[in-house]
Amino acid sequence: MTSIAPLSAAEQLTIIPGPDPPLISRFERAGDSLHRILGSPENYARSEVQVPVSSEDALGDWWRAYFRGEIPRQAEQSNSAVRTVELFCGSGGLALGFGQAARELGMKTRARAAVDNDAEAVAAYMQNHSPEIASSESVSVLVDYRIKGSREKARFRYEPELLRDDWLPLIGGVDVLLAGPPCQGHSNLNNHSRRTDSRNDLYLTVPAMAIALEAPHVVIENVPAVVHDRTGVVASTTTLLRAAGYKVETGVLKADQMGWPQRRSRFFLVASKETSPIPLAEVQRALASEARSVMWAIGEFEHVAPDDHMLRQPELSEENQRRINWLFENDEHNLANSERPECHQEGTTYTSVYGRLWEDRPSPTITTGFLTPGRGRYVHPTQRRVLRPREAARIQGFPDTYKFVGKDGEIPSSAKLVKWIGDAVPMPLGYAAGLSVLVPELSFDS
Repeated sequence: MTSIAPLSAAEQLTIIPGPDPPLISRFERAGDSLHRILGSPENYARSEVQVPVSSEDALGDWWRAYFRGEIPRQAEQSNSAVRTVELFCGSGGLALGFGQAARELGMKTRARAAVDNDAEAVAAYMQNHSPEIASSESVSVLVDYRIKGSREKARFRYEPELLRDDWLPLIGGVDVLLAGPPCQGHSNLNNHSRRTDSRNDLYLTVPAMAIALEAPHVVIENVPAVVHDRTGVVASTTTLLRAAGYKVETGVLKADQMGWPQRRSRFFLVASKETSPIPLAEVQRALASEARSVMWAIGEFEHVAPDDHMLRQPELSEENQRRINWLFENDEHNLANSERPECHQEGTTYTSVYGRLWEDRPSPTITTGFLTPGRGRYVHPTQRRVLRPREAARIQGFPDTYKFVGKDGEIPSSAKLVKWIGDAVPMPLGYAAGLSVLVPELSFDS
């Protein structure tokens, strides 16, 4: 990491606006154990901004402030920045979570490059993270590499090399490589090419880029089913990184087990050269909290009028509106078989389709179908409509200040917007993975 001054535990205090008493968040470490302390100290003389503790749910208060754009920030930050490159960046959910982890540890972030073959998603990423280089090329044309063998026998035939001249100055100038390779080929929702999809091999571009960039840290996310890929991309990546001197940790992080109002799981591979990442299970344990309800996240938009952007409300077919009305008139959350399309009435494995969210439970996984009741359980808990983009974005962990707009600030189509939100890595998951690689960079006083 680039000359980041070590912080003592006392210096790792983060604070957000509001009246007395101050609420602080601190991470402490003993060996491989990570502890998060959230509370109101009697004496904290350096507090310049503070947060109200309005309920018994201090962590909930903390994240509510985050939602509203009062993003927790460090009282005294290092002047150095964690320099990132992100592959398959999408609209920036992974960068958002990683950046939040860095901020709470007193670090700034600096996006050096971002790439995704979805040019419009890259434009949204640029609006929020301002990378020095932004590319919509395929990651596979940016690096030259060849691999022989697979899994435990995987080896690079030669040292991977960058292919673009404008990327050459990044060599040795990147602290963390972030990546979210395409997951559709691994998803259990893909019944056609699951485990054998050619997109699965793009996972292997990540260790190649890490070595070519000389990046000391790597964070890769994907769906949990990636470990079942027929060619063993995770095992091969682990072998390649370890052969290059990285220490690797892998595991599944679950957003709801960290208190988030969404049942969403992602598989992470984190790797570091000079330090050892904190095991992901240990990070999740440190962040453990009872899952909050979907209304905790979106309740304040319950009666807000729609608009043409983040509160847009799709026009539903007469049949779909009738199905939604049936749920409310019968006080049900699952649509009766008789009310479903004829093709579903003989039985379906997707019972949540046309379903209504429970007011007091977390949301199921948010996907790109959240504006359509026939794509999942996306009917609002108390309103006869589906979720709106702002509500889905909150469930994904995006603050209200996040800019879901195009290159020149234009409002995107619904198709683009649901893709940017639904395909994103939920903020709390990137946040946890960021802690795994960043915390070992700090020194802790007992």
